[in-house]
Amino acid sequence: MNVTRIVLKDFRSYESLEIEFGDKTNLILGPNAVGKSNLAEAIYYLSAARSWRSSDDDSLIAEGKESAYIEARIHEGSLRRTVSIEIGKDQKRVRINGKPVARLSELTELVNVLVFSPSDVSLFRDSPSDRRAFLDASLSKQDPRYLKSLSKAHSLLRERNLLLKQENPSRDLLWAYARQLAEVSEIIVRQREAYCESINSVLPMVLEKITGEPSDCRITYKPFLKPGPKFVERAESLYRDKLEDDLFKKSTGIGIHREDFSLRYKGKDVAQYGSQGENRICALALKLAPYYLVKDEARKPICVLDDVASELDAARVANLMKIVQEDLGQTFVTATELRLEGASIIDVADHNATRRN
Repeated sequence: MNVTRIVLKDFRSYESLEIEFGDKTNLILGPNAVGKSNLAEAIYYLSAARSWRSSDDDSLIAEGKESAYIEARIHEGSLRRTVSIEIGKDQKRVRINGKPVARLSELTELVNVLVFSPSDVSLFRDSPSDRRAFLDASLSKQDPRYLKSLSKAHSLLRERNLLLKQENPSRDLLWAYARQLAEVSEIIVRQREAYCESINSVLPMVLEKITGEPSDCRITYKPFLKPGPKFVERAESLYRDKLEDDLFKKSTGIGIHREDFSLRYKGKDVAQYGSQGENRICALALKLAPYYLVKDEARKPICVLDDVASELDAARVANLMKIVQEDLGQTFVTATELRLEGASIIDVADHNATRRN
């Protein structure tokens, strides 16, 4: 999968930009604060119509403007698509080949972009919601049915929590929501468990490629209820036992929205006992691992590595660039200075980008 061309209008610091990309490695080079990450962010935005840097779409619109616009040509094998996204103050409009997209899940199914950014160094120490977001995004790309189940669960949770905030909520209705949550949660928990095992099948290999030495690492999924026989009945029992707590706290206290995973590296929990450097390389390996799970070459994800070399030593930068050149497909690497033979160079200065070769 490649993005061959992108057009930006009033997106972050780019008033107007039209640029073509190389089909393999693209180095986005320039001083700090000139717009390198903004360009990388626009590429990632094509994947799910959201940013990894901000949950506020208004921040993506150039100051003084009412909307921002992204348009890109996407190649997937012999398929050609044009994706356009208009980001307004109150809504966004997504079109694929000129036709409006009713559900953002349609975009998620068609464009796959992996990203690693400096903030990911805190992935294992941050809130569990960040780790769930990684699982959900990765799984949704792999299986659109997962996104459908997740959307249903979130809708049920939202309705149940609104009901819990009422003065005298109907217990029958609360129980009806709990039964539906138990059913859809079984699907989600089973898929999360299986996906974590899939990640574990490639994670040590990816980490060894980065560090240059054999690596003992594994993620451990922490479901709210272990999958197994009579899952729905056991989940219903949990919701029944927690009902009084939920009524008191006016919120659903158990479920797929409270789950987490941890990572052990060299026999220790990296969040508690790992150094900053160990957390960084483990997060990088985890973010790259889904690439190796995609078997169809035409559907291999586009990779965005934002400022990835700034905190790595020279040996690991060299190892990572070897991965970029030998393993990954189209990749965008932002840096102040970096050399890589055969890469397409995009120079960024004064919030404008030009391709050098």
